[in-house]
Amino acid sequence: MEKRRVMYRVTLKKNNILPIAVEELSLTKQSEKILKNINLDISSKGITFIIGPNGAGKTQLLRCLHGLEKYSGLIKYGDQKFSEEIKLMQSFVFQQPTLLRRNTIENIIFFSKNRKIKNYYDNAVNLLKLLKLEQALFKPALSLSSGEKQRLALARALSINPKLLFLDEPTSHLDPMSLKIIEKVIKSYSLNGSKIIFISHDFNQIKRLADDIIFMHKGEIKEYNLAKTFFKKQSSKEGKLFVQGQIVQ
Repeated sequence: MEKRRVMYRVTLKKNNILPIAVEELSLTKQSEKILKNINLDISSKGITFIIGPNGAGKTQLLRCLHGLEKYSGLIKYGDQKFSEEIKLMQSFVFQQPTLLRRNTIENIIFFSKNRKIKNYYDNAVNLLKLLKLEQALFKPALSLSSGEKQRLALARALSINPKLLFLDEPTSHLDPMSLKIIEKVIKSYSLNGSKIIFISHDFNQIKRLADDIIFMHKGEIKEYNLAKTFFKKQSSKEGKLFVQGQIVQ
């Protein structure tokens, strides 16, 4: 059995979604094993980045953590098995935002009302201001630019004040202004206690935001370490090649 990879343990009295414990997690699709007996313990505050080459299993791991895939093994949050109650504490922002055929603010209100969020209208307005979308409150969501759509998707995810926020390459191919706005908001929510797990291929972004890093390759976790430690010295040959920008086989 693979030894479970453990970062530093932190007791968070107000955030019982941590630690996230993954035990013997495997995922098979169309006879292909995508994730292979993953053991992982995430107890750290802040922003955890999952990195690795395409096809490493990063998105599938995130989807399993959010209950979007049928897997074998066990995932526990704060020593509790995954449940609908725990899922309601989480939000997920995908690489390609899926928006409703409504205006901007109604995209957030529909989501907030469904989750029974108090003061949902004022909450939506404040989030749109935070993400610099106050001029687009009543514009059709589908008419927004790519950067605006992704900012709206983030605002909608944050409308429930999630304890755990999953981000699957939300800033890839965005304009510099949207990138800067999104990173600032994500960092702010992290500092205010939300745990964030973020997939990215942007090394500059990872160095700006990461507290710790999970490096994956071929459905396995090869390294899990503090960001400053990972970028200083990689413990796996795959990690070394990846950081050097070489092909990882």
